[in-house]
Parts: sequence; structure tokens; C-alpha cells
Amino acid sequence: MERVSAERQAPPPLVLACNRALLAAVLDGVGGFAHLLLHEAARDYEPTLVDALAEASPGAAIALLPRSPGAGGFEARVREALEGRLLPPSPIPGMGSMAGRLADGGLLLRYQPILRLKDRKLVMVEALSRWRSEPVALGAGSFVPHMERAGLARLLAGAVIRIAARDLMRLPALGALRVSVNLPVEEVLKPDLTAWLAAQLRRSRLPRARLAIELTETSPVRDFARMRRALRRLRAAGHEVLIDDFALDDRRRRLLRLPFTGVKLDKSLVHAAGRSARARQQVLRIARTGLTVTAEGISSRPLWGLLRALGAHRGQGFWMARPLPLAALPAWAARWRRGQPRQTSR
Repeated sequence: MERVSAERQAPPPLVLACNRALLAAVLDGVGGFAHLLLHEAARDYEPTLVDALAEASPGAAIALLPRSPGAGGFEARVREALEGRLLPPSPIPGMGSMAGRLADGGLLLRYQPILRLKDRKLVMVEALSRWRSEPVALGAGSFVPHMERAGLARLLAGAVIRIAARDLMRLPALGALRVSVNLPVEEVLKPDLTAWLAAQLRRSRLPRARLAIELTETSPVRDFARMRRALRRLRAAGHEVLIDDFALDDRRRRLLRLPFTGVKLDKSLVHAAGRSARARQQVLRIARTGLTVTAEGISSRPLWGLLRALGAHRGQGFWMARPLPLAALPAWAARWRRGQPRQTSR
């Protein structure tokens, strides 16, 4: 699951780009610029550019736009996109309105790459929800809890799964990538879940084995026998099922004894492992359970190496890639394969 904060570091050099070059750079997840010099012709790509800038590293981007005729409105909208992160979030529309907009383009997804630590291979992406809003898209924390409380968790999950499945089938060049989506405990426990998941995938024809489920920490698991049966059904259907955001001294330790496929280490635990022997011991203990361990929030090459040495199998984080629009994934993957990961922070 995505966390919103980002670590500050020394600003990177000035990046000068315009037109398609600028758009490609932003969409490719370069992000974290100290400065962006936008040519006014970038207005041709305004909707996508403004949306992408809203995904940039918080507090790190400064837009410098030329004062040319006709550029004023574009400049205002770009500045609004950049500064909107520091303002109170846009009002959440009514639940009825949000339910209707799910089918009308209100939801958009970003995909964060997940890589195998031993050979740097891209093996999975996590689908992260955004809600189209003005001036910038809302992050998951701004609307997902509201929808879950309103009983719309399955409706939202269905939209995420259908969009993600359709998107992945559009990227055959990246191979048989798997995608993970978040589901709350209440949905995972429903006995019809596997049949419902199959129905969501039917139109895209994405194989069930390519869809992984991340169990969110929004509600505690109280009925372990029922959860064990649910996990067995999901695994029999071919789905990976992961415990999400497992933190240092996590109270959900009993979940590690259930038949999950894997566990995702919370960014706080991953970062603590770099300075705390106790955190490193916990990572080692989790790795010895036999579960596939994914380290979230990897922010540097040394941290990558440490988590690999501690037994983690996969990793994601801003050092490798930020959450990306679908269109940016192939370009990022090509650059990563060439051995030139960009070091940004998470």
C-alpha cells in the first residue's frame, strides 16, 4: 500500500526540456526536479502534463514558465497542480456521485514497479488508485476510506481490477507481469470472492495467476479459521495473497502463520533496518517463515543490498521508480534494463 510522505535530499540539477521531451521525462518518472523550465508549447499536452506534475515529489518541483503571449492560463494551471499538494484536499463528492463516476472515468491508476532483488527483474506492479479532481488528482487516502465506510469497497475494487487487467493486456512487451490490488479484510472473507474476481477478469482475459491480492490493514482479522479458508480458496484459484504494510513489532504477527503467499514490509520497517539491529532481526525472522518478502520504500542502493542480504525477495520504492502512468511503464522498464536506475527518494 502506498504511503504519501517522501524524504528530502539534495536537489538534482536543473532539467531543461520542452514539448514531448518534457512530457516523456515527467511521465517516465524522472520526478523530483529542482526546477522545470516549461516551454509554452507544452500547452499542447496540458491535461496529461498537469496530471503528471501532480504526481511529482512533494515540495521538490518548481515551475519556471516563460512569459510569452497566451501562456498565462497554462502557467496558472501548472502552478496550481504543483502547489495543490500543500492545500487542503478537494471536497469529497457524495458517495452516490463517486459510485457513478467509477464507471465514467473518475478513477485512474498509477503503477509502481516491484522488482526481484537478486536479479533486478521487473516481476509485478502495484495498482494505486487516484481520483480525478481539481486542481489535482486525489490520493487513495483521500477517498478510499470514505468509500469503504459507505459499503462501496467491492465496487471500487472491481473498477481497479478491470482497469488494471485491461492495462496490463496492452503491454505484452513487458511479459507476463502480475499486478497487485488492495482489498480489505471484509472483502477477502466473502465466500464468493474467487468467482467474483474471475468475473472481473473475464473481459480482459488476464489469467487469474497474474492478479495478486494485498490484504490491507484497515480492519483486524478476528476469525482466523475463516481467514484460513478464504486464503486457501484464493490460492487454489491461482492468486497470490500478501499481508500488506507489515511494520516493526506489528500486532498482526499471528497472520504470518496463515497460508498467505507473501508479506510486504512497511516502509518504516525497511528504513529502520538500515539503523536498527532489532529491525534487522525482525526482517530475518519474517524471511525465515518461507513467505515471499517484498520490501516497500527502498530509497537507496545500499538499502536494496541490505534487504536482499536479510532475505527479502522483492522490492519497490522511489529509488527504482515512482508510481507511473501506464504510458510510462515501457520507457521506464527499458531504462531500468540498461542498468541506469534513477536515484530518487521514498
